[in-house]
Amino acid sequence: MSQNWMRHFELRLLDENGKGISLSDFKVTFEVERNDNKWPAVGTVKIYNLSPQTQNRIMQREFAKIVLIAGYDGLAPDVRTSDVGIARDIPTSEVGNSNGSNYGVIFSGDIRFTVTGKDNPVDSWVQVQACDSVEAFTNAFINTSISKGYTTEDIYIELMRRLEPYGISRGIVPEFPSTVFPRGRALFGYVHNYLDEIATQCKATWQFNYGKVDIVARDRATHEAVVLNSNTGLIGMPQQTIGAGVNVRCLINSEILLNGLIQLDQASVYRNKLTEQDLFSGRFVEKDINGNLVPITKIRDENGNLINAPATSQPASVATDGVYKVRYISYTGDTRGQAWYMDLACEARGSTDVPSSSFMNKQG
Repeated sequence: MSQNWMRHFELRLLDENGKGISLSDFKVTFEVERNDNKWPAVGTVKIYNLSPQTQNRIMQREFAKIVLIAGYDGLAPDVRTSDVGIARDIPTSEVGNSNGSNYGVIFSGDIRFTVTGKDNPVDSWVQVQACDSVEAFTNAFINTSISKGYTTEDIYIELMRRLEPYGISRGIVPEFPSTVFPRGRALFGYVHNYLDEIATQCKATWQFNYGKVDIVARDRATHEAVVLNSNTGLIGMPQQTIGAGVNVRCLINSEILLNGLIQLDQASVYRNKLTEQDLFSGRFVEKDINGNLVPITKIRDENGNLINAPATSQPASVATDGVYKVRYISYTGDTRGQAWYMDLACEARGSTDVPSSSFMNKQG
């Protein structure tokens, strides 16, 4: 029996002082994209059939921030695995966990623009788009010098001081290298460029998440594995992909976060087949008597023995234990419709595959 029962949804529009209005009872559609490649998360909501007074308040930019809370009132906690590295200081959002409920903040950000329109003569709407910490990403600047004997952590501390005026605080902090640098250094440029440098030195990725900076090492996870199956919200069959692991669709679950873990039944993963384009994209091809390209099935090794020619593209790693790391999340919802989904792009835990460029460039 499914553990998902009774959707929970809240939409809040807030001013700079944290005061505002709740529009949770209206028809609302929303889309949120969150990626681990540093770009700020983007949320777009469309609110239907507001009163002219409320619509004017939104269009006149009375409100500066938007908060989306979604999930289920009846989703019981699931079984977790405990054999993984966990970044314990992940920021906690507003999550309901009493009486089997599970809902939480899936997006909060600064409003970038608003627009009005109509689907038909009866149904009007206001669309609001917001970005998570975009002001800090685009404007935070550092211009200082640091004396000799500094460490990577010292640079991190300087960067956090420049982010504080934008309301950004510390989130997940990695284990910094112990290297002590013998010469002083000038720091001049955008803070996000220096965060790139720190993440590289820590073998990590970084993101602005819910007003905090998270720097997550690639061999760590933000939470233990959430089991996904038909009873806990898995929809259809996970799809193995070329260069990115698996794509998964499930019902909205606020426990699943970026760089967290999910666990699947391996039998449920639909295995990918190589296309002709994949087969013909490398050097193991030849022309037949008609001049058409065909794959070479046999090649000779260094000893002159015939062996099977390898395919030039390979499907991404499939985790033998069924545990995957979430690299991308897209939320889609409609409070009066069927859509209430999370689409996840994941890779096998410990995978050495290089993600495809289309996967890494996905952003809001």
